Amino acid sequence: MGKCDFDVRRLPEVCKLDQDRINLAKKRQATVWKHGKPDKWPVIATGNLSPEQEKIPNPNYKEAFYDSDLMLCSQIRNVCAAANSNSDIVPSIRANMGTGTVLSCIGLEQEIFEDKMPWLSQHLTKEQISKLTTDDIKIRGTFELGLKHMRRFKEIIGDSVGIYCMDTQGPFDLAHLVMGDEIFYQLYDDPPFVHHLMDICLELGIKTHTWMKEVSGEPMDKIYHWSIYAENMGIRICEDTTAIVGDEVIREFAMPYTWKLAKHFGGAWVHYCGRNDHLTQAICEIPEVRGVNFGTMPGGKQRHDWKEEMGKMLKYKKIYVGGWPKEDDESGKDYLIRMHEAAADGLMLPEINSALTGHDPIGSLNEALDIWYSL
Repeated sequence: MGKCDFDVRRLPEVCKLDQDRINLAKKRQATVWKHGKPDKWPVIATGNLSPEQEKIPNPNYKEAFYDSDLMLCSQIRNVCAAANSNSDIVPSIRANMGTGTVLSCIGLEQEIFEDKMPWLSQHLTKEQISKLTTDDIKIRGTFELGLKHMRRFKEIIGDSVGIYCMDTQGPFDLAHLVMGDEIFYQLYDDPPFVHHLMDICLELGIKTHTWMKEVSGEPMDKIYHWSIYAENMGIRICEDTTAIVGDEVIREFAMPYTWKLAKHFGGAWVHYCGRNDHLTQAICEIPEVRGVNFGTMPGGKQRHDWKEEMGKMLKYKKIYVGGWPKEDDESGKDYLIRMHEAAADGLMLPEINSALTGHDPIGSLNEALDIWYSL
C-alpha cells in the first residue's frame, strides 16, 4: 500500500483557489438550475496544473483507496486543473471508492485494483435477498472507510472545496449490483421479489446519502458533484443498468424508485451512458428530476440527435449538463455558438473542451472562453 509523504496541510496554499471566482460560478450555476437568468451563461471547462501543483502526489487507485491523504491528493489534482480553467466549473471532491461502495452496508465488498476502479464481483442469492430487511443496512466496510476519508478531507480543506457523495448509483443499478445478472430473469419470473429488492435499494440510497451529507455538511437538498453546484436538488442518480432494459421494466421497476429517491432529497439530476429513448422520456416525466447527462455517448445509428434531445429539455424544462460531441465538420467557434444558444435558452450547462479538438479547433481554452463570454 502507498503512504502519503506529502504534507497535505500545504494543499490550500498550493492550490491557490480563487474563492471569488468559484462563488461567482456557484451563483451562475444555481441560477440556471432554478431556470433564472444569470449575468453570464455558465460554461464548464478544465485546464492544466501549474508546475507546483504537478508535485502533488498522483497515486494509483489502490494506493488512494486505503489512504485518506493520498485520496485527497488525487482528488485535489482534479480540483486544481478545473479551477485553473477560469470557467464556471465548481470543482469538488469525493472519496472515490467505486460504484459498489454502498453495497458494503449490506455486507458486499469490491475487488480493489491498482490500474482501474474497484469492481463488485460478489452478489447475494435470491434466498439471501428474500431475508434482507432495511434494518440490515449499516455503516461498515468500504463505506465506513469512505466516511473516514471524507472526515479527513474536511479537516484539511474545510469549506474551501465542496465534498460530494461517494458513488451511489440509482436504485435499479444497485439492485443489479446486489444480485448480478440473475435479476433480469427475476423481473419476469418473480416481480414481487424484485420489488422487495427495489425497496431495499431505495432505502440503501436514502440512508447512505444521508450519512454522507451529515459528514460533509452538504445540505440534504443542495448538491456539489465534481463540476456541478445546485441549490434545488440534493443528489445524482445513475441509471446505467436501466439503459439496457425496455420501457415496461423501466416504468414498473426503475422509475417509481428513482422518483421516490429524488423526491426525498428535494430533486436530482440523472446520468446514464448510452442511448435509450424510453429511459430519457421516463426520466423527463419526473418533475423532481432537474437535469440529464448521457455520459459516454454512442456513435453511428445510436448517436443522440441534438435537436430531438434539446426539444425534450425544452418541453419538460430540464437542463442537459455536461459535454456534447462536435459535428464532424463543425468548427470550434460554430460549436461554441451552438452550445451557447442552448445555454441561453435555459436548456444546457455545457462542458466545452471539445471546442479545442477536431475540425478547425479554437486555439486555446482562454480563446474559447473569450468567445463564449462575448456571445
